[in-house]
Amino acid sequence: MHFCDIRTAVLAFLCVSAVSYVGDARTRGREVSRTRQDDDEANSRVYARRHRRKKSEKPNIVIIMTDDQDVLLGSMNYMPKTLKIMQEGGATLSNAFVTTPMCCPSRSSFLTGMYVHNHNVYTNNDNCSSIQWQQTHETRNFATYLSNAGYRTGFFGKYLNEYNGTYIPPGWREWVGLIRNSRFYNYSINFNGKKIKHYDNYYKDYLTDLIANDSVTFLKQSKQYFPNRPVAMVLSMPAPHGPEDAAPQYQHLFPNVTSHRTPSWNHAPNPDKQWILQYTGKMEPIHIAFTDMLSRKRLQTLQSVDDAVEKVYKELRNLGELDNTYLLFTSDHGYHLGQYGLLKGKAMPYDFDIRVPFYIRGPGIAPGTDIRNIVLNIDLAPSILEMGGVAIPDHMDGKSMLKLLTASRDPAGAAKRKKAWRDTFLLERGKITMKKIKAREQLEAEKNNILHTKESRLSLQCTKTQFRSPCRPKQKWECKRDSKGRLRMHKCRYPYRDKPKNCVCPPKIIMNKSEKRNQRQFLKNNVNQPHRLKTKAHFIRAERSVVEGHSSYQLQDVDVSDTLADSQHHAVRRSINNKRYVFPRDAAGADTEHIVKRCRVLANNTVACDKEIYESRDSWKTHKMAIDHLIEQYRWQIEKLKGIRQHLKRGKPTEPPQTEIIVTTKRTLVTRVVASEEADEGGSTQGSKEENEQDDDQCICGENIAQQDERHSESEAVTKQPRRGKKNKEGAPKHRRRNRRKDVTRDCNQPYMKCFTHDNSHWRTAPLWNYGPFCFCPNSNNNTYWCVRTINETHNFLYCEFITGFISYYNLMKDPDQLRNAVHDLSYGMLQQLHETLNHLRACRGAKQCTVHSRLPEGIKPKPLPVLIPLAEGSGDVESTGVTDVLRHLPTGVIGDRTRKPATYNVPSKGFY
Repeated sequence: MHFCDIRTAVLAFLCVSAVSYVGDARTRGREVSRTRQDDDEANSRVYARRHRRKKSEKPNIVIIMTDDQDVLLGSMNYMPKTLKIMQEGGATLSNAFVTTPMCCPSRSSFLTGMYVHNHNVYTNNDNCSSIQWQQTHETRNFATYLSNAGYRTGFFGKYLNEYNGTYIPPGWREWVGLIRNSRFYNYSINFNGKKIKHYDNYYKDYLTDLIANDSVTFLKQSKQYFPNRPVAMVLSMPAPHGPEDAAPQYQHLFPNVTSHRTPSWNHAPNPDKQWILQYTGKMEPIHIAFTDMLSRKRLQTLQSVDDAVEKVYKELRNLGELDNTYLLFTSDHGYHLGQYGLLKGKAMPYDFDIRVPFYIRGPGIAPGTDIRNIVLNIDLAPSILEMGGVAIPDHMDGKSMLKLLTASRDPAGAAKRKKAWRDTFLLERGKITMKKIKAREQLEAEKNNILHTKESRLSLQCTKTQFRSPCRPKQKWECKRDSKGRLRMHKCRYPYRDKPKNCVCPPKIIMNKSEKRNQRQFLKNNVNQPHRLKTKAHFIRAERSVVEGHSSYQLQDVDVSDTLADSQHHAVRRSINNKRYVFPRDAAGADTEHIVKRCRVLANNTVACDKEIYESRDSWKTHKMAIDHLIEQYRWQIEKLKGIRQHLKRGKPTEPPQTEIIVTTKRTLVTRVVASEEADEGGSTQGSKEENEQDDDQCICGENIAQQDERHSESEAVTKQPRRGKKNKEGAPKHRRRNRRKDVTRDCNQPYMKCFTHDNSHWRTAPLWNYGPFCFCPNSNNNTYWCVRTINETHNFLYCEFITGFISYYNLMKDPDQLRNAVHDLSYGMLQQLHETLNHLRACRGAKQCTVHSRLPEGIKPKPLPVLIPLAEGSGDVESTGVTDVLRHLPTGVIGDRTRKPATYNVPSKGFY
């Protein structure tokens, strides 16, 4: 064939193949397009079917709460998904606060809608998830009201710090509660009443993801099987609380983030602030590195929360329930990282600890709204109840914020309602102990010249029945007059006995109740019942004595030889010659030897018994029962021997034995030689009645005491010797300390301080800490305070009264970072008004009393108060109408002085606690 013909054939073949390939491609494209259209039509049919499904008339409510998340340190800027869903799609409440910046008190207020002074959960330990809480306030949480109104309720995650997982709190249909405090791995949960242990596998055990998955599953199943019932669920996340374990895919993020370094960061020392901040200096380099790494790890843990918010949002959208759901996002309180030199923590009254992020979206809420009214954590419970169409109970101190949210679409209505909303609220942490209350009352009385002398105070105290003389049973103190006729407090001493004056008597050996009870039980078990003594038994009593220079015991007991069985019961014999107890054979008597001989322990520690025992079941059973009985008898004997050993330990002599009567120079103790060998051989001594009759005859009175004192001084000079094992001060060498490496975490705990240690093994997930151990004390026991926080058109301030008497005032209009204590700028009338407002809020109950405006009604003038400010020592009373005149008398370290050394000062007068 010619070459041209071959090329023509190949080209023709290629053309045909290309045409067929193009046709096949078009066919495949049409098929793919048709498949996509089918999928879209299927999804639209499912979506339409879900929308056509009859929904519940009441809206769903979903609350997502984080643990220890700040807002002023910029943590929300690193959660883009949450900001897009919640901020752009809902409302931002920029002035959201908590009333107590601690976990358990804040969460208790979230559940009940009450201030801390009404639900009595003051700290993370005091009354947190206690029996009192469970019986009183936990039964009135918002979930109980929603459940009774037809809601399917569910709780997932951290509940309360001291929740032990032994019960399911009332009101919750689905319960996945974390036991104890926040953790990400190696924790236990209560899953609908069953405790489940989780370990360190990320795919199975990471708590943030588990909360998201379980809550979405509960939401799906609720809408699948109960489409007409609304859902209310809480997702309580552990992040960003410690130990700050981030998911593996986020452990590399944010290496150089320093958003936590606000103007108050490392601003220390602060002599014009409370006690803990006066003693907190600037951070060291290791502390700065710690705050930077801790901030990074906290942001990493929040990324999983960001994913969980998106997951819940998408599930609500897929179910067609998004437009009928209120979705809330907030935290239990804020946090600080290096602010004022404090490395980490909460519990401070400043904005970085009390401000929290708060976003909400749902029916009737305009997207992108910014609401600047004050919203508190105590407002959550009443708001949730109003969302669910439930009447708000009277015991709740908060108010529903639903009117503020829905008013965003009606500016005129918002302006009208804005006048009725609060602009002042209470901050409180801790409580006053009874000891503090009594000390305050006493100092207040002294400050106001009430009972300013000791005699006047004692005369008032002695009028009380608890101090009257003579002493009555259980009375501790009595009032008596001394030789000069002055009233004095004396401790009651029991018993009172009429004894001759100037007499010294030997101490009585009184048998305690436990010893009597043990001996009575001994006689009951070992004395033959038919022949029991009809008279009252004289119990065995061991009396210390000194005989021939050796310590021994005089044994006094009743002769029970006639009442003991021959071989059926226990017997106890007393050996007078050897001065010791001799225990006889056990209850089995002579049969014991036979029992032991039938089974023997050989030299190689093996046991061999008679052949009859192995062949006869009855013999085996009888012998085994006898052995068991013998074991019990020996066990009983061992317990008795232990009791005797304890008795000997209690009666151990403390001085070298003497062979003569010794009378102490203080005339309080007499040790007497009582018996001889002849007396011991004579049998038992007389009973306790005869001893009591002879006690008065044995007392040494009058001139005999002087003679005994002389004899005692002579014997003391002979017997007194220096202690062994100790050298004189002159010759004693100095103690040489061992050279060892200094441990900075040793003795970290300081008195009245709350401290923590950190080392290389604290964090188990990346990024790891490699800078070594350190110790830091970020809080103190006297950091108890009550504050008034006000925000309105003209004022933005924080006024606090501490339990130590310290007063602080911060004007956030001029000082938004709260760096300067501006209490000097207050007038006396303003100080008095703030004090009265604070006292009103501390005692308020219910929303009506707890809703306060900073401005007093017209026509009402503040009432004068007694001395309010602590006085310096020796300054005398201060009579002033202005706070400036009083403040100039303040000692160093109380208010406004820029030195670091605080001075002692008096506690302020009434009401300043």
